[in-house]
Amino acid sequence: MAIAWADTPNEPCMILIFWYLAYWSPVLALVGVFFLYRLHCKARPRHQIPAFVYAAIILVGAVVAYLAGMILGNLFLCSSASSGNLCALIGIFIIGPLASAFAILSIGSMILLLPRDK
Repeated sequence: MAIAWADTPNEPCMILIFWYLAYWSPVLALVGVFFLYRLHCKARPRHQIPAFVYAAIILVGAVVAYLAGMILGNLFLCSSASSGNLCALIGIFIIGPLASAFAILSIGSMILLLPRDK
């Protein structure tokens, strides 16, 4: 099964854009987490999660999401007989970082759901 846009003349440009976005997505997610932590500190000034604990929670979630995204992406993309030898690279360099960035932002957002100080 081929990807619909893979046969277009813009294929190299599109793949390059996906690789570029996937490469920078965890870095951009970490920048977003700093803002989420600041919002958490403003919402709960007396009951803040310490920065070290917050960073550890984010890091563990990012590593687990990267591994899960990489494994599931490779299982999905490399399952057909027509996939090439390098199909695992998409799971490692694109799907893994995107899953990690999504986990970083979603964990930071879920911490904001803790009850606010009154």
